[in-house]
Amino acid sequence: MVEKTYNSPNGIHTPFSQYSHSVTVEGAQKLIFCAGQVAGDDDGNILGPEDFSAQGALVMKNLVRVLTEAGATLTDVVKLTSYVCSPHDVPKVRALVKEHFPERPPANTICVLRGLAHPNYLLEIDATAVI
Repeated sequence: MVEKTYNSPNGIHTPFSQYSHSVTVEGAQKLIFCAGQVAGDDDGNILGPEDFSAQGALVMKNLVRVLTEAGATLTDVVKLTSYVCSPHDVPKVRALVKEHFPERPPANTICVLRGLAHPNYLLEIDATAVI
């Protein structure tokens, strides 16, 4: 059985948003490393850069698909890295994470970059899961 401990050490600030400072895992049988998921649909079309909410929904849908194929769910995720291209999108990605991880959030790092692999991408999220 996998046992996860969500850590918030004494002497460090309370998380600024929906994340844990660290997650300790014991008894894992499988580690799943998910590549960064972006707003590409089933046909390879990329959503336009005008709608962060639509891109975020598709990114999470794609992440769930990748996890499902590997035999995992969002509850198995222990680490996320979220990439955005605008500091104005940081609150939006925090809200997206909170929506999908309302309790026991994974460790999460948010990076603001000059750009992603395609100019229409507003968001990319990769994940590590354990089962």
